[in-house]
Amino acid sequence: MDQMNQTNQRNERNQIASRSWFVVQTKPGNEHRVETNLFNQEIEAFLPLLETFQYSHGETVQKIKPLFPNYLFAKLDIDLHYYKVKWTRGVSKILGVGNEPIPISEKVIQTIKARMGENNAVKLDEGLEEGNIVQFTSGPFKDLMGVFDKKMSDGKRVRVLLTLIGVDVPVQVSRWQIKKVA
Repeated sequence: MDQMNQTNQRNERNQIASRSWFVVQTKPGNEHRVETNLFNQEIEAFLPLLETFQYSHGETVQKIKPLFPNYLFAKLDIDLHYYKVKWTRGVSKILGVGNEPIPISEKVIQTIKARMGENNAVKLDEGLEEGNIVQFTSGPFKDLMGVFDKKMSDGKRVRVLLTLIGVDVPVQVSRWQIKKVA
């Protein structure tokens, strides 16, 4: 009896060791549903999220969205889990070539996880540097151009120099209200 338990434990370790990450394409808007369904089947899933902001009715509203809309990652033993995942509600397909799913590198997942901050959201490096030309994408200065000056202490607000009637006026706005032009 003891030998059978050891064999079962060894088989479980081999199954876990033989798992690789795959990209699972979901039906539109079903990322969270698929993540939950895979979790319920004891399959590890990873849905990286992105914190975005929209300007609506004079206010900046925070939204948490999938980093890759309609996609998530799942760690699978493809021989064991292929049909389970393929027929999971909300799944469109497992990405690959033809009908052959192709695993992705563990390093890709580690890199994404390393960039995650609060709310389990991925932090993207926007690459803004002093002197960059920026354009306002929303708010009262929408479509105007300015020069990026600096990030404020909280990291969510920035200072932009806006040229009005020949004078550079420093304006503090949400980081999400500007985009880099040059």
